[in-house]
Amino acid sequence: MNISTTYKYYTAALIMFMIFSGFHLASPVNEISISICSSDDKTLSEYQQLKYKKDATRLALRLLSTEKDYIDIKAEVPNEMVTSIYTALVAVHTSELPKAAEVTETHKLHTFPMPSIDHFFVIYEKTANWCQPLRLGENTTDNRAINELLKTYDLAIDQHMEWDEQHNSFNVRARNSLNMAPVAQLFSTMENVLLVDLLVPDGDGNDIEIKEIDGGWEINYIVKFDTCITGCKQRHVWTFEVRDGNADFVKEWGDDLPNWMKKHG
Repeated sequence: MNISTTYKYYTAALIMFMIFSGFHLASPVNEISISICSSDDKTLSEYQQLKYKKDATRLALRLLSTEKDYIDIKAEVPNEMVTSIYTALVAVHTSELPKAAEVTETHKLHTFPMPSIDHFFVIYEKTANWCQPLRLGENTTDNRAINELLKTYDLAIDQHMEWDEQHNSFNVRARNSLNMAPVAQLFSTMENVLLVDLLVPDGDGNDIEIKEIDGGWEINYIVKFDTCITGCKQRHVWTFEVRDGNADFVKEWGDDLPNWMKKHG
């Protein structure tokens, strides 16, 4: 069994202990002071709300990972932190600032999809004695530990298909955003599982970065360009600050955008 990251492996016995005892996947994270205001997201479409909730989860995870690997952070991302960041992102989007319109409407900037927060990919041996329900199109298996993982983290299996002559594959999707690294790690220890891939893309791309400031958040919206397959060489940034639900534009900086990007995003 393998996972496409350099994480240490847990034993199956430890998995069952975690599941049935309610033991968390990681020790408590360092405390971060959080400012929370109610978000006014009614003007956003359901799709926009979902995108910003995913952004907020991913940004919270990045903050939590400054001193530890994602595998050492529990699967459930602290809701208070996610809500605070989500509220700040919504404040920028719903503000009447012209520069906010540039990042949210012209360039439609969101986080680069790293870390994984909602899915991973599994390859397993066809000889597994727990896969018959999957072959019948069910979202379950004959493996108690796998089923408990699906239930505990509200996961769904889809796109079950043949991988090669010896193996089948399926996607695992989270109905709510999670830190998928420790969940994928647990899957990687299951009997007959060959590979678990978090499906984090190679290269680089547009992104949002955030850091805590006194009373709120500093948010950087970033357009990246120039050879992004191997790591973008240039970046153009818009910086905002959000306090008490109010967004302020701070500055625009970085490399000059190509003309076609200025017009079309």
